[in-house]
Amino acid sequence: MNMFTIVLRNITKRKLRAILTVLGVAVGIGLMFSLLSISATGTQRSLELIRRISGVDIVVYNGTRSFLSNVIPRAQQGLRLLQPSVQQYIDMQVLDQIYTIPGVYTLSPVLTFRASITLAGNTINVGVYGVDPSSYSEVSSLEIDEGRFLSGLGVYEIVLGRAIADELGIPIGSNVVLEYGNNSITFTFVGIYRAINRFAENSVYIPIDIAQNITGLNNKVTQILIKCVDPSQAQNIAHQITTLLPGVAVFVPTISVQSATQAINTITYFFTTIGLVAITAGVFGVMNTMTMAVAERTREIGIFKAVGASNTFVLKLFLLESTILGLIGGGIGVFIGIILSYIIAPMLAQVGTQRFFGLPGRGSNQPSIQQIQFNPSITPLGIAISLVLGIIVGVIAGIYPAYRAYRLKPVEALRHV
Repeated sequence: MNMFTIVLRNITKRKLRAILTVLGVAVGIGLMFSLLSISATGTQRSLELIRRISGVDIVVYNGTRSFLSNVIPRAQQGLRLLQPSVQQYIDMQVLDQIYTIPGVYTLSPVLTFRASITLAGNTINVGVYGVDPSSYSEVSSLEIDEGRFLSGLGVYEIVLGRAIADELGIPIGSNVVLEYGNNSITFTFVGIYRAINRFAENSVYIPIDIAQNITGLNNKVTQILIKCVDPSQAQNIAHQITTLLPGVAVFVPTISVQSATQAINTITYFFTTIGLVAITAGVFGVMNTMTMAVAERTREIGIFKAVGASNTFVLKLFLLESTILGLIGGGIGVFIGIILSYIIAPMLAQVGTQRFFGLPGRGSNQPSIQQIQFNPSITPLGIAISLVLGIIVGVIAGIYPAYRAYRLKPVEALRHV
C-alpha cells in the first residue's frame, strides 16, 4: 500500500471532519481569490470609467476667472465636456503651441453655446457643441446609437442626443432648424448619440466652423480637448500647458481615478482582513484535524514503525495528508472566489458610479444608457496563486502534528489504547 492510498483512506475515514476542515480553508482562499481577481482590474476599470465620462485626458479652458465651482460638479454629473454658465473663449492659435509640448498625442477644439430647436410648435433649448469631426473622433468617447457622426467641416449636418431625438420624434435624414439669436439655420439630421445618463443627452453636435459663423466667434473656442501619448503623464503635461500659456487653466479628469481607486482599496482592505482571518482559522482547523488524527492513530503509527517504516516516512505521511486537505480547500476556494468576485464587483461599480461620478446605481430608476461594467479578471495566475496558498496552509498546519508523529517511539505507540 503506497503513501497516497493510505492518506486517502485516512481522509475518507472521517468524512464530516474532513469536509468541515476543507470548508474552513476554502472560505479564506475564496475571499483572497476574489480580491486578487478584482484588484487585477480595479484601477484599469476606474480609468475606463473616467474615459467614458470625459473621453479626454486634459481639458483646456480660459482661466481668467475661477471655473472650479462649475467644472467639478459638472464633471461628476457625467458630462463629457465642460460647459460654464458664462462663456470664456480661447484663441485657436494656441493649438499650434500646445502641439509643441512633448507627450501630446492629439487635440480637438470645441465651441459651446446655447440655442434652440423648434419643431411643430415645440421649442427645445439645447447645448450646442461645435467640433472638428476628424479630430473629435480621436479624443471623444461619444457613442453613436443610430446613424453616423458628422462627415466633415463645412457640412450642415447635426447629431442629436437620444433625449432630444425621442422628444422630437423625427427620423434620421430629416431637416432640423437650429435657432440662435436672429439666425435660423437648417441642418440635416444624420445621427443619434447616447450618453452616460439622460441629462447629458440634451445636446447637439455641429461642425465647429459653422458654429463659429453662427455665433460670430471666428477662431474662438471654449475648450480644447487633449489626449496624451501616456495618460499617466496627463498631470505633468497639464502643468506644462499652464506654464506655456498664461491665462489658460486645465482640468484633468483622470485625477478622479485616485478617488475611485481609494474607494476600491478601502473595500479591498476590508475583505482582505476578513480573508486573512478566515485563512488563519483554516490553518488552525487543519492543525486541529491533524493533531486529532495523530492522537487517534498513535497505535497505527507504532505498527508502521514496528514493521520498518522510518520516522521520515511517518512525517511525510501526515504532511501529505494536511497538504491534500489544503489543496482541496484551495480548489473549492477558487470556485467560491469566482462566485464572490461577481457579487463584490457590482458593489465596487456602484461605489464608483454613485459616490464619485453621480451616475445612477443598478437599482436606480434614473435613466441611463448602461451601467459601467466592473467584471473581475479571472486569470490562470490568480487560480495558481490560490491553489499554492491552499498548499501552504496545509503544509504550515501539518508541521506540528507531523512532528509529533515523527517523535513517537514505536514501543510507546504500541502501548497506546
